[in-house]
Amino acid sequence: MIDNFTISAQIKSYAKEQLGIDLIGICKSEKLVIAEKNLHEFLDKKFQGEMQYLENPEVRTDPSALLPGAKSVIVIAINYYREKSPTTPDHGRIARYAWGRDYHKVIKKILKQLIVFLETNWPDHQHRLCVDSAPLLEKAFAEQAGIGFYGRNTTLISPELGSFFLLGEIITTLPIEPSSPRSGSCGTCHRCIDACPTKALIAPGKMDARRCISYLTLESKQPIPEEFGSVSSNLIAGCDICQEVCPYNLAKAKPLQLEALKTIKIAGDEIPLIEILQINTDQQFLEKFAGSPLMRPKRYGLIKNSINAVLNAIQLNRQEYLPTFQPLLEKISQHDTDDRLRALASRALEKIIY
Repeated sequence: MIDNFTISAQIKSYAKEQLGIDLIGICKSEKLVIAEKNLHEFLDKKFQGEMQYLENPEVRTDPSALLPGAKSVIVIAINYYREKSPTTPDHGRIARYAWGRDYHKVIKKILKQLIVFLETNWPDHQHRLCVDSAPLLEKAFAEQAGIGFYGRNTTLISPELGSFFLLGEIITTLPIEPSSPRSGSCGTCHRCIDACPTKALIAPGKMDARRCISYLTLESKQPIPEEFGSVSSNLIAGCDICQEVCPYNLAKAKPLQLEALKTIKIAGDEIPLIEILQINTDQQFLEKFAGSPLMRPKRYGLIKNSINAVLNAIQLNRQEYLPTFQPLLEKISQHDTDDRLRALASRALEKIIY
């Protein structure tokens, strides 16, 4: 007979002591009815924008749709927090999760090691690993597994770590004793709502992703809208603002410990905008950012966002930045192989010259 309590304790001990996992929790593999309802409401309001991959609530909230016969969901959390220094306007700011290696590869490797442990100790069971690229509403299952609670900024907050952590999951046919959900709340705090530059947080726990700088710089293929252009400042890949002001992070965030995530693919949280605008081909982009989360926006997206950041830099100090960036914008407008970037650079020149 399987002792669900013993299995849970052994898995958690191995995950933390042998794999360096910061937090681990377990929940039953059950359809999350409330989460499905909330996702439907989000989609009905078109808050997903261009993120069509979210338009399958029935699958994302039901682990058995991904693994028939699933009994449990194991959820791991990996801290990725790093300290940051102020960034000058001529450098593009990068969200912390993207400073190092592509976390998908790192977390998948850890989950594969955990699956080997499961197969060795409890054979004859099936498992499926998930990172955020898999169709699973991972924050909802992480909440059920006791990793944390939903904050007003829609991130999952751990009382021990804050919210700077990455999630991964194993759906398994192995029955395991579930963890207890964590208590916690934001109380009366609304710093994240007040701090959001684009007012993407339209209500506590509610986000219009189409207004979020992370969406605008990483997911959307469209130019950053005029109304959000200046407030996006020099953010070119993601945005940590709503997390940086969170009291849980101010009190609990600590530097990451997992060695596999410590490799820096870029110079801290910033890249000189001049370097980005000088990337002329997809091959050059690949040589510079292969293995980094910055592969997500691709060359077009990163240059698109950097042109917006350049406009903001020139607005702040025309005398200092115009001589540097005008020749680069002219080159892009005349010679870039992407007609979208040529058009963006031409419009930027019209704004700064006329």
